[in-house]
Amino acid sequence: MRLLVLAALVLAMMLVATLCVAVVGVESRGGLLASQALIQIMTFALPVALFVYIYYRGEVRDYCRLGVEGRHWVLAATGVVIMLLLVPLTDWLTEWNEGWQLGSVGDMLRRMQTASEEMVQSLTSGTGVGDLVANLLVVALVPAVCEELLFRVGVQNQLVVWFRNPHAAVWTAAAIFSLGHAELFAFAPRLLLGAALGYLYYYGGSLIVNAMAHFVNNACVVVIYWLSARGVVDIDPAEPLHLGILLVAACTVAAVLLFVAMFGKRDENHEQSKN
Repeated sequence: MRLLVLAALVLAMMLVATLCVAVVGVESRGGLLASQALIQIMTFALPVALFVYIYYRGEVRDYCRLGVEGRHWVLAATGVVIMLLLVPLTDWLTEWNEGWQLGSVGDMLRRMQTASEEMVQSLTSGTGVGDLVANLLVVALVPAVCEELLFRVGVQNQLVVWFRNPHAAVWTAAAIFSLGHAELFAFAPRLLLGAALGYLYYYGGSLIVNAMAHFVNNACVVVIYWLSARGVVDIDPAEPLHLGILLVAACTVAAVLLFVAMFGKRDENHEQSKN
């Protein structure tokens, strides 16, 4: 029932945000950045804030996991390293996913994804330092915080209660996270990233852990686009890197071992004690 309420809040806020942008209009790159920030905040963050206010008003800190103790920052830094180590695997999954053949439906979805990628390129096309700062804020930070609020604090937390199995909750929330981006030919890598962020949130015990990892993941793409636009690097962030399978395997194993070593079952035990 509560998931349905959350979904209704998301749809309502999405409609309001879309109407606001349509009424105001977008005629410049700055306006496009502002509209994207508004849509992210209203569609992802505001519904969760309302949802938590309705159902968890007296336990916001515990429910949302807003702890910022010293160990949380250490785990956040570790989460960033784990996400970076997963880049070769996500790159390999991207290359595999892009090869899916789905007939005429697939062609339509591929055109939609191309249009979405072109919008991101338009948002990140500036070459000035001010452009970089604006992109880091709107394209990296705002989505990282807002999406983690919705998909981890909102969806995943409720799925943990529903399934009574954190692993089922993490992977289901990750699938919703990936499908929510409406890019089927990037579904597999986003599913992996969503699951990684879900485990960082569940075992890390603080929203700062997964939000920081999500931000750095986004920021790396923003910086590469910026450097590419300035002619500093000759890399297209939208294209796979074609890394060798040995590197993919080595980095993936390193990510898993680092996660086990640093996170272990610490927060799982905490969760069980709360229940």
